[in-house]
Amino acid sequence: MTMSDGEPDEALPTEHVLERIAAMAEALSTDPNVGADVVELLDWVDAFHREGLGRLVEMIRAWRGEIFLEAVAGDDLAGGLLAAYDLGEGGRESAERAVERAMAEIRPLAASHGGDIAIVRVDDGVVEVRLEGTCDGCPSAMATLTYGVEDALRRHWVNFRRLEVTAAAPPDPAKDDLTCPVPVPAQAAPAPTPAEPLLQIRGHELA
Repeated sequence: MTMSDGEPDEALPTEHVLERIAAMAEALSTDPNVGADVVELLDWVDAFHREGLGRLVEMIRAWRGEIFLEAVAGDDLAGGLLAAYDLGEGGRESAERAVERAMAEIRPLAASHGGDIAIVRVDDGVVEVRLEGTCDGCPSAMATLTYGVEDALRRHWVNFRRLEVTAAAPPDPAKDDLTCPVPVPAQAAPAPTPAEPLLQIRGHELA
C-alpha cells in the first residue's frame, strides 16, 4: 500500500502505517546524504503537530470538553495520536514522570538556598510551577527559574510545550540583589519575549 494507490480504505490500517513510517525513517536516516535533513524534517513536522494539537486540546478544555477528550482517548487512532504527544488524558502519567525527573534535577539547587519548586499542574505539554521558601518573591529567582527549569524540561520531556511560573508572594524589592540558587545553563533557551516563537527545534525558532 502506498499513499498514491488511489482512494484510501475507510479504515486506516494504523499499525501498518506506523510501522511503515518507522521503517522509512530508519532507512533514510542511514543515508549520509539525506539522513540529517530527514531527521530535521521529521522534527519540524513533529513540533508542528505537537503545538497545534496542544493548542486544540487546551481550547477543548477551556470549553469544558473533558468528556469529549475522554471519548477521544478511547479511540485507537485519535487517542493514540494525542497520547503520543502526552495530550488529553492518555499521556498524563508519562508526562508527570518526565516532569518529576526534570524537577529532581533542579530542586537540590533551590533547596541549598532554602527554597523549593512545587509542581502545580502538568497538562497538555504545559507545566506550571510555584516558587516556595527563600525563592518566594525573588525577582532574580523568577527570571533564572525560567531558564533552568525550561532547559531541564526540554531535556527530560520531549513533549514539553510551555512553562508557567507563579510565586506565592508578590516580588520583594528587598530580594533584588540576592543570587538565585538555580544557575543558568549554557544551553538554556533565550529569555521569553511577548511574541513567543511558534516552534522551537534544536535551538532554531520559527516565528
